[in-house]
Amino acid sequence: MHHKQQRAERSGFDRSGSVAQIAARCAYERDATVHDSVARIARARPDAIAITFDGVELTYGAFEHAATKLAARLISMGVRKGDIVGLLLPRAAKTLIAKLAILKAGAAYAPFDPAYPVHHLSYMIRDSAPRALMIDQESASLAASLPVARDCLVDADKALAAPTGNGLQEAFPEVGGGDAAYVMYTSGSTGRPKGVVVPHRGIQRLVRDQNFVEFRSDDVVLHTATISFDAATFEIWGALLNGARLVGIGDRTLSMQRIANTIDEERVSVMLLTTGLFNLLVDHPSGELASLRHVLFGGEVASADRARRFLAAHPECRLTNAYGPTEVTVIASTFDVPSDFRDDTLPIGHSIAHGQIHILDDDRAELPPGQEGQLAVSGDGLAIGYLNRPELTQERFVTITARNGESLRCYLTGDMAVMDPDGLLHFRGRRDRQVKIDGKRIELDEIENALRRDEALADAVVQCHQAGSARRMVAYLRPHSMGGLDDITFAAGVLRRLKGVLPAHMVPGRAIVLQKFPLNRAGKVDRSRLPAPTEAPAATTITEGIEGIIARHWRRVLGTDAGGLDQNFFDLGGTSMQLMRVHAALEQELGRSIDVVSVFEHPKIRSLARFLEKAPDGDQPGFEARSRAARQKRVMSQFRRSRQ
Repeated sequence: MHHKQQRAERSGFDRSGSVAQIAARCAYERDATVHDSVARIARARPDAIAITFDGVELTYGAFEHAATKLAARLISMGVRKGDIVGLLLPRAAKTLIAKLAILKAGAAYAPFDPAYPVHHLSYMIRDSAPRALMIDQESASLAASLPVARDCLVDADKALAAPTGNGLQEAFPEVGGGDAAYVMYTSGSTGRPKGVVVPHRGIQRLVRDQNFVEFRSDDVVLHTATISFDAATFEIWGALLNGARLVGIGDRTLSMQRIANTIDEERVSVMLLTTGLFNLLVDHPSGELASLRHVLFGGEVASADRARRFLAAHPECRLTNAYGPTEVTVIASTFDVPSDFRDDTLPIGHSIAHGQIHILDDDRAELPPGQEGQLAVSGDGLAIGYLNRPELTQERFVTITARNGESLRCYLTGDMAVMDPDGLLHFRGRRDRQVKIDGKRIELDEIENALRRDEALADAVVQCHQAGSARRMVAYLRPHSMGGLDDITFAAGVLRRLKGVLPAHMVPGRAIVLQKFPLNRAGKVDRSRLPAPTEAPAATTITEGIEGIIARHWRRVLGTDAGGLDQNFFDLGGTSMQLMRVHAALEQELGRSIDVVSVFEHPKIRSLARFLEKAPDGDQPGFEARSRAARQKRVMSQFRRSRQ
């Protein structure tokens, strides 16, 4: 029997009575926990493949055993019900085991992206006060710079490879659907990120007995979201709470070609992409993608044109536009795009099951269909609240009286919307200064507050501008003193310091120095009168050879002509998603495979051109990506031997 055929059969349940039993157990239960649901599936079909990750495969039985072993380790070091355990790990098989283990121990996991600056991570660590922090070889040196005691660090690789000791199953605490499962940090308008506390019930409601998606035991679900992005919740638990197989792609090897190859090779059937990744998939098609039966996308305003193009190429695939903030557990409403959709904008759909959507006026009274108001969400997906922020929790999670007279706890999203008579929702923008760039939620006020802490500045304002198809953040700086520096040098220094405070996606790509800000009659900054950014011409016009090709794609994705041969892509305001767009476009135009890791390692036009001129066609993944995959295989091999 062919290997893929064997794996496909092993990944699902057999066609005996156990299928019906598992289907019944996969029903939504408000008080069920994530780890108990996984344990049921592991007991019913331990040999079914649960996880495939960069060459590593784990059955449900092995996944459950590894998590139980790691949970016992956490309990032995003092983790108790209600604690928080941090994850300073990449997207990997060991991270999935760690998440399940933390839940088994009665704690909530808090994912921290190792790519974030130490200052940003340190704040989140202090705020969440994790009882333990899961690390690996690559994040160990970073962890040493964080405010965490050494005896609270747990090396996930070593813990999984250690011999199995006596289990502590009987010591595992009892947890219910309303208890915390994870803490996800999002941008905060007060200048600091805020932790959203999500219960087990929210996860269960998202992926069990839903009206917007049907997970089957023979599904293969793709996992591409970073661990600190809540889309990972849908990917991971959508698969593992329904007996399906989860296929992951490592952090450093994510590219459009890799995604397409994985879909075709692993026969992926269900996936959720950010709107940016979905757009890339449509703009740079590769692979047959014939196995896909349901594709969901969300995080930003969707492109109706790209939705139509995707459906034209894949008419048998269901395509869904999803909407929802972190505070309602990933998704609140969805819209299935019909093949004959002709409007210019996509609706955000109808409320998903186990929840409701409400359109409210300024007095929090529910508005009738056809009137625009603030979108609010009620139901089992609501977060417990914000960690250590009772005032903000009280402000955003409120009780309303619905039109039928029922009192409901709701989350006020800050999004404006209008509802059709049949309940169809149309997004109408924000009522505050929150923006979405490449699917990431950014509070412009948080950036402004971080800038105002710079001693060189008297004040700072941040605006978001549209540059072609790209959205760019621009910082307006009012200095205390220039210190003899010219505007360009002064602004560059401010942005350089900001990169040590905020994640890369929150750092404006352009800064404009103003000696005074325009004010309105109330004496406040008149943002409408701030000067629009004008691009300085590049020092050298780049038009020929590979350098010219790279420069042209830079201009297209960045919306600027200012890039020179030796300017850093990220210093010009570029994001990782935008560099992935450049990578996909270069592969398509040059007609060759290009290692995505190397593109990130050469973020300047001159250095990337030299690399591409020297690199052989179809170059292999970079050393770091290969070594990471090798370590994962070695650790899991050691874990399997430890069970024998």
